[in-house]
Amino acid sequence: MRPIVRFAPTPLSRGLTTSAPALAPKKAASSPASKGRQGFNQKKKEPSSGGGGGSSNTSITLRYSMSGNPPDLSDLPRLQPDKYQSEHVGKPTTFAKGSFEKLKAFGLPRKLEKELSASGGPASVIREATVDLAKRLDGAKSGSSKAARYVLTGERGSGKSILLLQSVSYAVESGWIVLYVPKATEWTNSSTHYIYDPSTQIFAQWQSAQQLLSTLLATNKDKLDAIKLSSNVELAQGKNVEKGSSLSALVQLGAKDDRVAVKALDAVMGVLEKQTQYPVMLAIDEAQTLFTTSKYRAPDYTPIEPYHLSTPRLALDFIAGRRSFSRGTILTSLSLSDPTNLPSPSLISALSLPSTSPITPYTALDPYHLEHASSGLQKIDIPFGMTSKEAVGIFDLYAKKGWAPGGTDELFMENYTASAGNPREMVRGLGRTFLALTS
Repeated sequence: MRPIVRFAPTPLSRGLTTSAPALAPKKAASSPASKGRQGFNQKKKEPSSGGGGGSSNTSITLRYSMSGNPPDLSDLPRLQPDKYQSEHVGKPTTFAKGSFEKLKAFGLPRKLEKELSASGGPASVIREATVDLAKRLDGAKSGSSKAARYVLTGERGSGKSILLLQSVSYAVESGWIVLYVPKATEWTNSSTHYIYDPSTQIFAQWQSAQQLLSTLLATNKDKLDAIKLSSNVELAQGKNVEKGSSLSALVQLGAKDDRVAVKALDAVMGVLEKQTQYPVMLAIDEAQTLFTTSKYRAPDYTPIEPYHLSTPRLALDFIAGRRSFSRGTILTSLSLSDPTNLPSPSLISALSLPSTSPITPYTALDPYHLEHASSGLQKIDIPFGMTSKEAVGIFDLYAKKGWAPGGTDELFMENYTASAGNPREMVRGLGRTFLALTS
């Protein structure tokens, strides 16, 4: 058998593995003398030392660690609300420790989790869109969320998820109640339990409801404690929360008891709609999954649409403006990273998104998805490439991380030109340069 060799480079180590089987030596014929040595009298085999010789290992792994200290980003300014100004565009910043702890409690986007958790700590570059979104949030904190419903669109790798994360950080630092969902696909990918509820005629997802309530409590407890219930809240199974109790009591009950979690989440959102003490942000990444058929199946194995699932249905109520916060905003983002979870024809048609498959009169469009996406959702298109000032900030940040030794103008122009200014492609190019220099 010809062995298959795989190289697995990582920022701090390189691995070499082989699929060639290590054949054990043939078993020698047993002798009467050897049969007599058993039990505690049998001599233990000494472990083999070194990397050669026959052994029972199924693979060989060779590794070495590159020397060097992790990059120091402590001198970079913190991403505080006063940094969301035009004069700071193109400046690298690090997330404040308290804010980033809350962001981690919400969860981080799949494509950003590793990047933000390594290489010297969580950092990003302020872009023109960062400042624009902060201004929109300032305008939304005193008005209904029905007039402040946004969706970030743009080509793959344009930076939509990090811009959404920066906006969430701004709201957290500015005293908002924030419910951030970085992986909305988990609501529709058939990864949690569900059951049909004849009273509401939708499929109840109690696990996702409990998760949302737990996250909301962990990240906003002080504000939830300050909000008092204006009436009794009656839930299933004889559970209820009395008038005058804190909203956090209702959240805790739903987070602990799966039998009432769905109704508790709906009641909590109802309280947040009416209260005016704090502005509220509902931020959802991977929002395209709410506008396409889910992976869930009904008892007759027919596909279930998201608007027939309790958690996506609740989110769509706010996205479509059927429900709204007295003060706040709905901020969503589309993700193109997963080729199996791209925007549906209905969403493409409603938002006039670019597509390789043109929408024709014969294209099947779901009327409900079309209505949800056409209900006043304001599109914010993020350009494919960054401005030169923003690109310089990205380059300076990764040069500080050690990915661009020397930080020369030639290396910057090479990466900026090759990537056409696209943030993800530029970072990938710098990553390839880093690996080439350290290999």
